[in-house]
Amino acid sequence: MPNAVFAGSFDPPTTGHLDVIESALGIFDTLYVVLAINPEKEGFFTIEERLEMLHAINKFGDRMQVHTWNGLVTDFAREHNCSVLVRGLRNAAELPYESTMAYMNHRLDPKIKTIFFLYDAKHVDISSSLVRDLVLHKRLPEGIVPECVTKVLKTILRERGLPLL
Repeated sequence: MPNAVFAGSFDPPTTGHLDVIESALGIFDTLYVVLAINPEKEGFFTIEERLEMLHAINKFGDRMQVHTWNGLVTDFAREHNCSVLVRGLRNAAELPYESTMAYMNHRLDPKIKTIFFLYDAKHVDISSSLVRDLVLHKRLPEGIVPECVTKVLKTILRERGLPLL
């Protein structure tokens, strides 16, 4: 099977992200999980903190490669011999945006295809922005982020002098 790229801001990674990663690794030999750096967006968590959380969820060994990238995802895919971009869909409302991105990525490199994975129903209400809000309100229910990410979040909050979850 070809290698694939799953790119996002992962601010922070959620159980939905992990669901997509597990689904993709059921098909692809190697999945590059790419923390895409957008200079126009300032994350709540630093790049280093998000990388730490992504490394924490890696229970797949070398099959899951974590990278950062400051550019077009199609360029990353080409440079790493990947022919597929992986995207997760929580619901139908995300399809217009995601399909537009898929068409543009295909225009940028016709050899690269996009595959969509539907989130498991138990993850459809989870987004990174919602997680950030819940963290700030000290109300993060179990199952929203992987347990290993919760541990990293607690360490980050302690270091920032913020109340713990």
